[in-house]
Amino acid sequence: MEPQERIGIAELTKLAFSGVDLSPLRSELLRQVACPDPAPGFMMDLSAIDQLSGNAETGLRWQDEALKLCRMYRTHRDAACGTTLLVYATPANIGANTPVEFLLEGSRIQTVIFYPDPDASAEVSLPPHDVAFCAAPTDGGDAREFFSRVRQIAARSPAPVVNLPDRTIHLERHLLERQLAGAPGVTVPKTLRLSRRMLEELCQSVSVTGGHDPDLPWPVLIRPVGSHAGAGLERVVSRSELAGYLTRQSDAAFNVSEFIDYSSAADSLHRKYRIIFVNGQPFPCHMAIADQWDVWYLNAGMHLSESKRQEEEEFMAAFPDDFARKHETALKAVASSIGLDYFGIDCAENKEGNLLVFEADNALIVHDMDPETVFPYKSAHVQRIFAAFQGMLARKALPEAERSLSRRRA
Repeated sequence: MEPQERIGIAELTKLAFSGVDLSPLRSELLRQVACPDPAPGFMMDLSAIDQLSGNAETGLRWQDEALKLCRMYRTHRDAACGTTLLVYATPANIGANTPVEFLLEGSRIQTVIFYPDPDASAEVSLPPHDVAFCAAPTDGGDAREFFSRVRQIAARSPAPVVNLPDRTIHLERHLLERQLAGAPGVTVPKTLRLSRRMLEELCQSVSVTGGHDPDLPWPVLIRPVGSHAGAGLERVVSRSELAGYLTRQSDAAFNVSEFIDYSSAADSLHRKYRIIFVNGQPFPCHMAIADQWDVWYLNAGMHLSESKRQEEEEFMAAFPDDFARKHETALKAVASSIGLDYFGIDCAENKEGNLLVFEADNALIVHDMDPETVFPYKSAHVQRIFAAFQGMLARKALPEAERSLSRRRA
């Protein structure tokens, strides 16, 4: 089956971010999928709209229905395109795969997103393409099988595959410390993955330390496994507080991390950075500044504070000669240890001046949606990330002569 057309996650996200009401579009898509022989692309766009609206369960059901009909989707078609990119993605929520559609903004790269069937015996007919990119998350129980399947499929094409790990990479929160162990100038919070039952037993056990258990480095940070953007994240200082936390959360497993105070000695503010690596080179994506320790960009109130924005602007402008030079050894060690062509980290500086890495992921969002009237300095830096990503794909794509031969064979 030919790749199906769809609007795509990036365009729909931009509309939602700018305040556009997506309900009329959703109604029209529902009308289309009610017709005989509905186009799977409509279902994939319904999936994105419902997830953007907070209806993840419904959105994932639309995705499942679409993938029963077709596993390839085209999000950018242009007759003048000189390069075709095939993206290997895994069926999941809209934030699980590398946000390639955002990274290709402004390019003339034609994109086909392919969700491989996990069944190794399933027939696969790849569309002509010049380069491929593996957007799937590197961790999780199915990662190894997914990458093995991609290698099996990719062997049928001469096009190189970018960001396909050649070894196991541990980016899950409870394994990241092991992945970056020994990296000079890098600190990663020690994290345990514990089941609800283990935590409940801990709360019920008799304490001889005044409510503090010697096996946990109180205070600790706890969050449900798989949560992002602070969902379910709390700081607890004792077993009694932990017991109260568990009554508010229904999840089966949790990440429990040591709490590291990274507030500045100068002003007690917390500064958190998102750094993106493209082919080993670090780029600044944003800087969030807040009074509280649980900071991420959306809750930092950057749009409300001119002084915060000025500091972020200065940080991004001076990044190559300041932050990147100060942490050059640490950043190189992170890039080398993880080894992906594209990924990002959320980080800070601890009291000792080390790079404090909270998260590493190939799916961290990078976008150019912030209003220029409020953030006039950000677009240029984000566009540099986009240009670096697009340039990497162009350099790795098949040479023109091999492209022509490959297309004739297809």
